[in-house]
Amino acid sequence: MRQFLVVVHRWAALIALAFILILAITGSALVFEGAMDRALYPRLWRVTPAVSRISLDTLIARAHASAPVRPVTGLSLAPAADRAYIVQAGATQVFVDPYTGRVLGQRTIDEWNRTLPRRLHVLHVTLTGGKSGAAIMAIATFVCFALVLTGVYLWWPDKIWRVRWSASWKRVVFDLHHQLGVMAAIVLLLITGSALVMHYETLSRVVYGIGGETPTEIRDQSAPTQPAGAISADSLDAIARHTLPGAAVMFLALPPMKDQPFVAAMRFPEDHTPGGRSRVIVDRYTAAVLGVQDTRLASFGVQIRNQIRSIHTGDWFGRSTEVVWLLATLSLVGQAVTGLLMWWNSRRRRAAKRSVARRTSAALPSRERAPTTTV
Repeated sequence: MRQFLVVVHRWAALIALAFILILAITGSALVFEGAMDRALYPRLWRVTPAVSRISLDTLIARAHASAPVRPVTGLSLAPAADRAYIVQAGATQVFVDPYTGRVLGQRTIDEWNRTLPRRLHVLHVTLTGGKSGAAIMAIATFVCFALVLTGVYLWWPDKIWRVRWSASWKRVVFDLHHQLGVMAAIVLLLITGSALVMHYETLSRVVYGIGGETPTEIRDQSAPTQPAGAISADSLDAIARHTLPGAAVMFLALPPMKDQPFVAAMRFPEDHTPGGRSRVIVDRYTAAVLGVQDTRLASFGVQIRNQIRSIHTGDWFGRSTEVVWLLATLSLVGQAVTGLLMWWNSRRRRAAKRSVARRTSAALPSRERAPTTTV
């Protein structure tokens, strides 16, 4: 059994090596996807904090004036004081200073798709885009998951805990491969396992169904009969904060369709997902709260669903887990490289043994050589 798993472990890793490296390298970079975008485009993101912010409706009006042909569909509120707000105007992002109302710049969806963070994200999830690429990366993720499990099983009898730096370089490579694998095993299982849950619908239904799921009751949006029109963004923000005290508003969804309600996406301090998982659904005309999705009151199945992305990306507990996740994905790169070196060393060793055997056989007298049969 052990020898069989050695062969399976080795050849599965070799066959999927290129895709595993893509997953690991892009994954390690995407741990800081948002920070990378802000560092590459500071003119869009960076603002100087002031004592007070101007109203959300004024920000939306300023953004709409810079992109008048596109309807405003949402507003992202920055979680940091030195960061711009983003008004979504159709397929265009308008970056606005929340303290002065100054429009810092625009970025279309096409321009966003060409940014380095977005390209890395697409490469990580779908390889080059499309269902076939996504299927390949999902298979590579499953191979990673299986390699971690088989690797721990193969490591267990010897339990190599340290690298013998004074030994030959081949032994150092061998020890590094095992130590990197076992140290990062738990985190890599969380990363790959959560990715499989997100990709495969059948698996996600099974996981999300653990503990049951209580559907949130959401009342229907009222008919557009109010002469005053829709409520303001500032009113929506105030209603959401009053409904879920202690949660920060992260995004206001303002769909242009008159039969759809407004939605405030919110985040409690213990929720580290960028957009938050709590929701307040508000009637766009009457300001009545139509429904609430509170992560603190969610069923166990919903709580699992809410945590899957955080488990995968490393923002589970904020910066501390992001650093651990980064080290784990980098260790996967190290395992891929050391594994390839181990295979190359064993291949050279077998080739050397065959060469010695051939030379030894050629040096023997003809009567002592192994008989050959010609068919």
